[in-house]
Amino acid sequence: MKQFLFIVLTICLPSIQVLAQCPENSEDKVLLVGDSWAFFMGVDGTINNVFEDWGFPEYKFYTNLTLAENGAETVDFFKPSKQNEISSKLLSKPSIKFVHLSIGGNDVLGSWKSQSFTEQQVDEMILATEDSLNQVIDFIKSVRPDITIVWSGYAYPNFEEVIKSFLIPSQHPFYSTWDKMEKPSFQEINELLNRFSDDVEAMYANDPRVFYVKAPGITQYTYGQTSALGVPPSGTYPAYTAPLPYGYVNYPSPKNSMRNYGITKDCFHLSQQGFKDLVGYTTQKFYHKALMDDTYIIASDNQTNGSVSSDGTVSSQLLLGEEGGINYKTLLTFETMNQLTYNVEKASIFLHRIQQTGGNPVEESIEIEVKNGAFGASFAVEPVDYTATGTQSGTPCLHGSNTDGNWVRLDLPIELLPFITNNENTQFKIISGITASAKVEFSNVDDPDFAPVLNITYGTTPTLSIAEDFISPELIIYPNPTSTTLHVALKYADFIQANLYSLDGKQVMKSIESNMNVMGISPGTYILRVNTSKGVLYQKVVIEN
Repeated sequence: MKQFLFIVLTICLPSIQVLAQCPENSEDKVLLVGDSWAFFMGVDGTINNVFEDWGFPEYKFYTNLTLAENGAETVDFFKPSKQNEISSKLLSKPSIKFVHLSIGGNDVLGSWKSQSFTEQQVDEMILATEDSLNQVIDFIKSVRPDITIVWSGYAYPNFEEVIKSFLIPSQHPFYSTWDKMEKPSFQEINELLNRFSDDVEAMYANDPRVFYVKAPGITQYTYGQTSALGVPPSGTYPAYTAPLPYGYVNYPSPKNSMRNYGITKDCFHLSQQGFKDLVGYTTQKFYHKALMDDTYIIASDNQTNGSVSSDGTVSSQLLLGEEGGINYKTLLTFETMNQLTYNVEKASIFLHRIQQTGGNPVEESIEIEVKNGAFGASFAVEPVDYTATGTQSGTPCLHGSNTDGNWVRLDLPIELLPFITNNENTQFKIISGITASAKVEFSNVDDPDFAPVLNITYGTTPTLSIAEDFISPELIIYPNPTSTTLHVALKYADFIQANLYSLDGKQVMKSIESNMNVMGISPGTYILRVNTSKGVLYQKVVIEN
């Protein structure tokens, strides 16, 4: 499938404007490797732009024309030139923690014959591609044992509609690619890509170093089919209605989500916004929490998170600023009690913006008060919280896009950190310095993907202490003892994250998967702390040889 149109000749990594009144050094976090999808993500600066939108403007990706090659197949990454470049960059850039890998699509679509291949030939083609992909992933793992690989996957293409809408269809740059595939229907090509992606997902389901966020229907979801599809099955559907992850398998990605070259559109590569939507969903489900430091706590209770106003009303909505003569302060509660294993060296609050009315109340004069415990008589949001005094206050540093639909990160001033402790839950009150016609609403706790987050970087003084007979009956760990995989099951809550600690309080493993590969961890007794949708649970775990 190397006939793909080569429109851009060089990769540009654009600089971005960052909201930050406090300077912060940029560092590479992601190595972008792969085929034309990686190439175009590099051209567009997709990962940088998405990370800024999610509150991490200082984190960047790195790529070049050897690492991200238009038209590359998996076997191309067996070449010494590519493997040497991957090794060189991973070893010389220790700040890189992730490889964002986009390969396999050209192998599958480039050799497939939709009408003449037997089922056995399709199986053999997919298995061969998976074997090559696995070899590339194994090589990356061998270079750096701490690296996590994020396989990109693919959104649905749009061959038939784009080609048939071209003035002379047979002259479209992608016509020969479609013709060599024997002109498959939308459903045929989508089902093939889903079959391949599902196999890859299953292959790495229990591998803590490989992640795939499945979303082949992502542009169907974000764009919708707002005008009738130009070929059968025709029809329309609104944006944000296609069911993720698969969307509508008998529809393509919408034509307006494909890359635009002026005289025509691409059939396989997404627009700049389309790639941003794909990586944005991967960030929502993986990168956002994976990029955070030692531990994070998600606000989880509408009773203890909300806003309190100058007229004495309280709400589960997270409101900040002023409107109609009423001032709003945001109150956040994080369950820090018995969750911190070391003293707090750095802390940040992440807030997802929904809608701004009037001016922007999130600006340099914003103030945060902290309370070790509750501002009022209880942790519930109550009218007295509006005037109650915190233990300490200060001005945070602001980072991120700070625009509606995106995240703003508030780095807490150092004077607040001693009051985030292991012996009590912590409340924060956010106060805007703007006093007229400026209000914003943040996402509340209803969706954990967008709920407020407290991210903590540890110091060196241990704080974790758990009784010898401590047991959480709601938490099921099996097998225990184990030497390979530790399975985490919950009776009444949803799994969010697990952290494994030695008895002296040192974190030895963090996982966002409920099946934890503990091979390589020294034998002994450990404490497993599990963040759930309803709180934190602990259990002792024994790891054997």
